[in-house]
Amino acid sequence: MSTIPSEVVEAGARALCESYNDPLGPDAMVETIRGGAQVPNWQTYRRAAVNVLIAATYAAKGLKPHPLSDQNHPCLRGLRFGREIYDVEIHGDGTGEYLGQVVESDSPCRIVFRGLLVREGGCRLIRARGVQAWLTEGKGTDASS
Repeated sequence: MSTIPSEVVEAGARALCESYNDPLGPDAMVETIRGGAQVPNWQTYRRAAVNVLIAATYAAKGLKPHPLSDQNHPCLRGLRFGREIYDVEIHGDGTGEYLGQVVESDSPCRIVFRGLLVREGGCRLIRARGVQAWLTEGKGTDASS
């Protein structure tokens, strides 16, 4: 995931909702795509808004984002790709250690990882280990259920 502030993403999602003339408007409570939880309608536009904001950021820097494919990096060779369902934020602490959170769309489950920036075979990479985590509101939710 990008490091675009959440309030900017919300504003972008609200703008998309309005631009599509969604009759429900951005604040109506709607059911998530997978059913279950009720969320504000603007959240259904969130991923599209993030993609628009990321594309705008790349364009402002004169860059083009590359789609995931086995051509991009050797570590991706031999993989086939499906839907995008995970968001990742990685934060450095300035000492070579990195913390991050992997979030699965529409799920309380998270993976929190911690690792170091290392150099291996002339390449810099982050070696990290993940720990399962859940939102505190989702208390009692278990990955096995």
